[in-house]
Amino acid sequence: MRRKDKRLPEHQSTRAPEHQFIYTGGWCAAALVTGALVLWCSATAFADTPDVYLSITRAGAAKISIAIPDFSFQEGIVDRENFSRKGAEILTDDLKTSGFFKVIENRDFLRDVSAKDKKSGKINFNEWTSLGAEAIVKGHIKIDGGKINIECRLYDVKRGEQITGYKYSGDRITFRQMIHKFSDEITYRFTGEKGIAMTMLCFISKATGNKEIYTADYDGQNIRKITDDKSIALFPKWSPDGKNIIYTTFKYRNPDLYLIDMEGGKKTAVSIFPGINSSASWSPDGKRLSVSLSKDGNAEIYTMDVDGKNLQRLTEHRSIDTSPVWSPNGMEIAFTSDRSGTPQIYVMGSEGTNLRRLTYQGNYNDQAAWSPDGNRIAYSSLDGGHFDIFVVDLVSGRVQQLTSGAGDNQNPAWSPDGRHIAFSSNREGKFQIYTMKADGTDQKRIIYLEGGGYSPSWSQRIE
Repeated sequence: MRRKDKRLPEHQSTRAPEHQFIYTGGWCAAALVTGALVLWCSATAFADTPDVYLSITRAGAAKISIAIPDFSFQEGIVDRENFSRKGAEILTDDLKTSGFFKVIENRDFLRDVSAKDKKSGKINFNEWTSLGAEAIVKGHIKIDGGKINIECRLYDVKRGEQITGYKYSGDRITFRQMIHKFSDEITYRFTGEKGIAMTMLCFISKATGNKEIYTADYDGQNIRKITDDKSIALFPKWSPDGKNIIYTTFKYRNPDLYLIDMEGGKKTAVSIFPGINSSASWSPDGKRLSVSLSKDGNAEIYTMDVDGKNLQRLTEHRSIDTSPVWSPNGMEIAFTSDRSGTPQIYVMGSEGTNLRRLTYQGNYNDQAAWSPDGNRIAYSSLDGGHFDIFVVDLVSGRVQQLTSGAGDNQNPAWSPDGRHIAFSSNREGKFQIYTMKADGTDQKRIIYLEGGGYSPSWSQRIE
């Protein structure tokens, strides 16, 4: 991605439904963003001081009231694809999802005030104040051949000043990524922390009849099929840098571990021992994997380099040990074992020392997922006849149930900011991909495919 400083001039500035689709013309949204999207950066004096706004989100958790009118569009060109409405809609959804912003929803008022701005040739900050806005986003779209150029600016209403402005250029495929990019910038300006709109999910679906790996934007849009093994793919996991996915495939009849290079699509065998090679998890530095192998009999936990070398066995028990996951500091590994008679979650040092049992409630606990801050573990528990998502606080030992009701809820995966969890659920029939806040609220389905959705993995922030 090319980037250069450039002051954006003051600029003036319709909500259409989005439909999920499967894109099969490329390998990775990350590659599309970094390869096809050109970014110029412009910022006012606030650019390097996002802490100016930190008190807004930390003192009593009051949300920032922000106005996002439809983007203005190039004069003389008909906006046949409703980019002006879609840009505002995507940005609105991103900021609402972040949990830091209260977006002004009255579209008529937004349209009226924007029209006054256009007529006067400047932003009428007093008018925006009357709507209760603390900040405004103004966007403008130009079409040049097949290229979409977007100018986005964030304003402080009280000060009557531009906080930051960015210019993006890409094609229709990268339109959502351009808006997501600015959304993350807005979150950064007000919290000091990048947002998650530029993160991605990978998951399993049988949309083509076989279990293959798919990727999607964090909000479930821009679905792409990235494997064509015509077999069974399982347990995909993003690498810490977002450049690779490790997964188990039955393509060669044995459950083998393969690595996918997300930029070029190259697949490399990592572990192809006879028997089970599965449930791989990345170390925080991306140099090692924890895996479950049955090459010596029953399934045990091992670690290895990403190329499959320097194999180290961590468990040695007649029980089945599986589903290992590395802690964020790299010092511990959580895993599932039935050594107590039923599957429960255990924790040990990354060298196999200091083994201890973590879960006790429920007859079947599995699929541990460590929160980014290392203080909590989410997992799936069979309790009351259904699988539900629980979280245990590793400091206090408190256990909280996040899902309940009909159906099974499994495969929790944390967002990189620790504020959201993706999971799979069959509460509406087939398993599909859902998200919720880390406290269990705001549960919503974000992906629906006829082939279902399973085993989500949430990427780190993709720059």
